[in-house]
Amino acid sequence: MAFARGEANSLGWRNLVHEADEPHCGHPFPATSTPLLILHHLSDLHVCDAQSPARPEYLDRHADPDSPIREQVGTIGTYRAHSMLSPHVVESMVQSLNTITNGPLSGHPIAGAIITGDTTDNAQKNEVDWYLALLDGLEIRPDSGDFTKYEGVIDDGAEHYDTRYWHPHGTPEGKEDDDARAKYGFPLVPNLLNSCRAPFKATGLNFPWFAVHGNHDALLQGTVAPSQEFVKEMIGPKRYTALPTTAPLFEVLMQFREVGPAGYPPADDAPYADVAADLERRAIARGEYAQLHLDSPGAPRGHGFTEENAHNKTMYYSTLLQGVKLIVIDSVNHFGGWQGSMDTEQFEWLEKEVANSDRPVVLASHHPLSKMFNDYAPVGRRVCLDEIREMLLKYPKVIAWLAGHEHRHHIQWIGDIEEVHGFWQIETASHADWPQQSRTVEIVSDEAGDIYFGLTVVDHAAGLDHGDAATPLEIAALSRTISANVWQKRPELGAKHGIDWWLGRPKDRNVVLRIANR
Repeated sequence: MAFARGEANSLGWRNLVHEADEPHCGHPFPATSTPLLILHHLSDLHVCDAQSPARPEYLDRHADPDSPIREQVGTIGTYRAHSMLSPHVVESMVQSLNTITNGPLSGHPIAGAIITGDTTDNAQKNEVDWYLALLDGLEIRPDSGDFTKYEGVIDDGAEHYDTRYWHPHGTPEGKEDDDARAKYGFPLVPNLLNSCRAPFKATGLNFPWFAVHGNHDALLQGTVAPSQEFVKEMIGPKRYTALPTTAPLFEVLMQFREVGPAGYPPADDAPYADVAADLERRAIARGEYAQLHLDSPGAPRGHGFTEENAHNKTMYYSTLLQGVKLIVIDSVNHFGGWQGSMDTEQFEWLEKEVANSDRPVVLASHHPLSKMFNDYAPVGRRVCLDEIREMLLKYPKVIAWLAGHEHRHHIQWIGDIEEVHGFWQIETASHADWPQQSRTVEIVSDEAGDIYFGLTVVDHAAGLDHGDAATPLEIAALSRTISANVWQKRPELGAKHGIDWWLGRPKDRNVVLRIANR
């Protein structure tokens, strides 16, 4: 990787420094090879409308270092100080990936890219529009509500000022400095809340790219199935700033759960700020996610999704790409809960797709196999990890599974005998959290018929200096630095998983894997 966290100052803030790229570990990569699949792997873009009234950021403080219930609630994840900068990170990543036209190990041309879900943060129509604009090279205005001002929780107004949020423009007169700056060393960045909302022409990915459905693309906060009642709140003129008196805190936090059911608290007498209503913040309907991809101009048409997907409200498909069959799984449990599973219809379809393939099979989903345990099903039955694993291991054609969701680099062998019976599962880190990386995946075969996987992490194009945070790349540079300084993930402040946990081990990053000739 090209960036590392530097020395901490007195408040624990770390500027980033350059670091030499890591060498590849694992097997030697074959000098001569035949390409099976050479592609870029992006995951967890979390393109976010950080001004949306549907975001219960006020819950996140209960995971702060000084929270008395931190141990019980763990990570909450409803607030990131840099969420409003998410479109610019994607733009910066696209610019970086466009410069990598050949595999760095094999030299074979890049055949495409895959984005393994959580393309959006809150399953909103405007977020899907922004994400598609970024990847397909359209004009984007990453703003919502009132275009004349920022209306999220980190605005610079005094009326609803809250010290638990970072306020980059500074402290209103008569108020205390926010915790982010006073306790954790976050910077002042004048005009950021204006520059991050400015329109720009996206570069667009120069490769055919394929989409995968994630829990944040279907469920509010990646967890709650949108109800008709709450959809009105999403597009309405109220941004709630705390819980109603009728909602006990711990019960509310337990409603945001990994296995459904899940739900939001009622509004009742909750305090709120007035904001501009915006119909484009509405929740995405089932099947609409596929239709919006079909309506976008990039290649291939639909980015993997078909008219059948949109009509049948299914988000899984297969396609032939280079020398493999790529099978995209919809691992989202649309009934609720942030972990994954699949229904029986998709599971049966998946086995037929694998069994009938005359090529090696590469799977792609948002959730890795280890997180496919959300069995909540008020109707029908959900198929979970043990059943999925048992079925896939019957077919030696399956050689890899690409995933995200955990926001980390992680490699795992799924099977009984490493490199012989089973397949490699490859998880790639997110754009939302440190280290904000993607990776290039090179799958090739050598003269003996062995299969090799060359994995190389990729930083987005922004540099160390965020300057005035006026351009997309400057804003992306600031986002990367903030992601490396999140106070809830600082090990010195008692974080269970420190910030560098998301990097994974060296063998999870730049590595060469192998499967013996079958």
